[in-house]
Amino acid sequence: MRSKISNRARKLRIAQIGTIWETTPPPLYGGTERIVYNLTEELVRHGHDVTLFATGDSKTSGKLESVYPRALYRDLGWSNHLYPLLHISNAFNQADKFDVIHMHINTRHDYISLVLADYIKNITPTVFTTHFIYPLEGEKGREDRMAFLKKYRRHNFVTLTKAQQTLTFLNYTGTVYNGLDFSDFKFNSRPENYIAWLGRFCRDKGTAEAIAVAKKTGMKLVMAGKIDWANEEYMKYYNEKVKPEIDGKQIVYLGELGDKEKIELLRNAKAVLNPINWNEPFGLVTIEAMACGAPVIAFDRGPVREQIIEGKTGFIVKNIDDMAKAVGKIDKIDRAFCRDHAIKNFSAKAMAEGYEEVYEKVLASSRGSL
Repeated sequence: MRSKISNRARKLRIAQIGTIWETTPPPLYGGTERIVYNLTEELVRHGHDVTLFATGDSKTSGKLESVYPRALYRDLGWSNHLYPLLHISNAFNQADKFDVIHMHINTRHDYISLVLADYIKNITPTVFTTHFIYPLEGEKGREDRMAFLKKYRRHNFVTLTKAQQTLTFLNYTGTVYNGLDFSDFKFNSRPENYIAWLGRFCRDKGTAEAIAVAKKTGMKLVMAGKIDWANEEYMKYYNEKVKPEIDGKQIVYLGELGDKEKIELLRNAKAVLNPINWNEPFGLVTIEAMACGAPVIAFDRGPVREQIIEGKTGFIVKNIDDMAKAVGKIDKIDRAFCRDHAIKNFSAKAMAEGYEEVYEKVLASSRGSL
């Protein structure tokens, strides 16, 4: 069912502000950029006039605005602040051209948008989707983020899951699940005899735990994902916890995969493991796996209970032992139901309709305050 805004005679002029650290959509790893791309494409399909603020080599069916020709991380270090600021200010300087500005916050550089939105709030309202875990009160190293959020708490914040709404003082305008275009995610009812893990090699993503589950069950584990060579902590983890276990037989690493190869990995897996060690904001791998028919076994953290139906699309467990036991029950899962669940709840269409409702709510509130 289409939202009210989709049926309006007057289409909306929407600014989508993504990141310039990576291309939109990303050629390989990059969850936020993939979501911004899918949202932009779907909103254009719904008849809206959408301008995407991203890198110059980004792809979009809407209009493209850029201040840098390609993914910034390829040329400059993560400490570079000026180009991201130029990128964000470029969008807010054109506020009068849009009915609504949609800012996707991910890194520290993005927080300047909270300040800029305050200045143009009487011209154009801004919606903020937070693609991160909120800081904790008194958390060391993130005091600056907390200060910004407290000062600008009255802005319109959208979370990716209800579990993400941990700061009670923020003005939460809604929750919209991430959505993907599943047209290339082909269903497979007859998987091969392996379990899969996909993600960034780090403690948070639970690579070592996935390996431990494979060892306990005797199952072949096929892994794919990004090794962040620039991050000393991640490299130490990979070299000490992961690399020594890769034997090319039971524990296999395929490298960082493109979309086609990633889908093949997921659709042919008997199950996909997600032993996360943090309350991640969303986690696209879970819905990508289910869209192919692969059930997911995940640790009970963050968004998992809003993504997985226990015993129907996978299993939610507490530790490595429980995950290993769940692998033994995986044949009881109906793979067709997994796919239906993903398409119904996590499609790009469902995401766009969710944001249309948010835009409608924010615009109505904005008109009422003038």
